[in-house]
Amino acid sequence: MGDAWTAIDFETANQDRGSACAVGLVRVRGGVVEDRLTTLIRPPGPVDFFSRHNTAVHGITAADVADAPGWPEVLDRIVEFSEGGPLVAHNAAFDMGVLRQASEISGLSHPAWDYACTLVLSRRTWGELPDHRLPTVSAHVGHTITRHHRADADAEAAAHIMIAAMRRHGTASLPELAEASGVRLRRLESVRIASPAPPQPVSVPAAAPAGEDRFSHWQRVSRTPLPQPSSDADPSGPLYGRTVCVSGDLESMDKPEVWRRVAEAGGHPAKNVTKKTDVLVVGGNGGGGKTAKHRQAETYRERGQRIDFVTEPELLTLLGMTAAS
Repeated sequence: MGDAWTAIDFETANQDRGSACAVGLVRVRGGVVEDRLTTLIRPPGPVDFFSRHNTAVHGITAADVADAPGWPEVLDRIVEFSEGGPLVAHNAAFDMGVLRQASEISGLSHPAWDYACTLVLSRRTWGELPDHRLPTVSAHVGHTITRHHRADADAEAAAHIMIAAMRRHGTASLPELAEASGVRLRRLESVRIASPAPPQPVSVPAAAPAGEDRFSHWQRVSRTPLPQPSSDADPSGPLYGRTVCVSGDLESMDKPEVWRRVAEAGGHPAKNVTKKTDVLVVGGNGGGGKTAKHRQAETYRERGQRIDFVTEPELLTLLGMTAAS
């Protein structure tokens, strides 16, 4: 595998992982950055709409990507740029999900990649930090992010975090670092497609359609299946193994996106408060006052059940994310 690897970061147009709209790549060899590549992406047709939540985070709009290359061309660039070496990302489950999903809905093959997650690694390496969000860890290792949620800037930050971790552990390659830190390399398995298949529509809408009323939104969300906890999640993460329910609405993402994020962190997303609930995320309530889920959770807690009540900013911190501002 050698001492070369590539840091990668994606931005997406909406909550569907396949809606890649930007990528940043930073290739590192021998602990030194040797090349960079960044490009906007025209998302695959079935998921090419831009949600207000995502645009509020990264600022990219449909007009910005109108003349950008599509996923087939960008995937070729990623394969060529990474030279078959391992990938590095902060919250790598998200970025590997983008690679897999964008290729799948585009009917494209992709090679296998070993990969490492700097979010997981930073928790093992710098446990004294108040949180392990990308800006926090980046600042700790002496690198300032000036344009957070820009794919090129975030990939650069992940690269510097990995370089700092390798220095901290006294290692020269990712396999050596995995052994020294106890954070094993993961693997995104290859997908081989004999001939390109026509893109299939996503089975579940990733974001609210334009003009959707509150009742229709509630019906759509209620029909969305819950994802299973990721086998790649960090067992030391704050949500690992915990059952998480959301009460009300969040500003940064809708409930299906929260469920995906929780599952990526190794948690068990839940639609209702039960005797298994460990965490209740308290969001906004258009009607005012407490929701039925909130009141039910309070009842369980009064009876002795441990349930942590967290706000949206606190949830984003637990997930290693940053709230849009």
